[in-house]
Amino acid sequence: MKGLIAAHSGLRYIVLALLLIAIINALVNLKNENYLKKDKMINLFTMVFIHIQLLLGLILYFFGPRVNFSNWIHGVENTTFFAVEHALMMILAVILITLGRKKAEKQPLASRKHKMILRYYGLGLVLIFIAIPWPFIYTELEGVGWF
Repeated sequence: MKGLIAAHSGLRYIVLALLLIAIINALVNLKNENYLKKDKMINLFTMVFIHIQLLLGLILYFFGPRVNFSNWIHGVENTTFFAVEHALMMILAVILITLGRKKAEKQPLASRKHKMILRYYGLGLVLIFIAIPWPFIYTELEGVGWF
């Protein structure tokens, strides 16, 4: 299980980097009249990696040590972050990114495709930044670190 936690924690940096690359690519090409294969592949790889991250997160949600629903019954503090806030915001971010890519692919103009990616991937990135258990913010959560 520790290996799965490490993979989930480490993969977040790849996901964040890919999201930033996709957003910057969309921003740079916003006025461009071409939607190249490179643009499509950047957006696709970003979505694939975020779905892999979601799959790892769901496995950890149901089988990992951080989410323990019996703690709610006994009134243990700091049990809702991973069980509710983190999971809900991450699932919403994945939905936004997936919808954004699908909507972008259906747009007839390249500039509108880039605009959709910028909008949906940007909102997804904001949700992800809020939902990540950063060690400098969530000091009261046990075992939260950079990896």
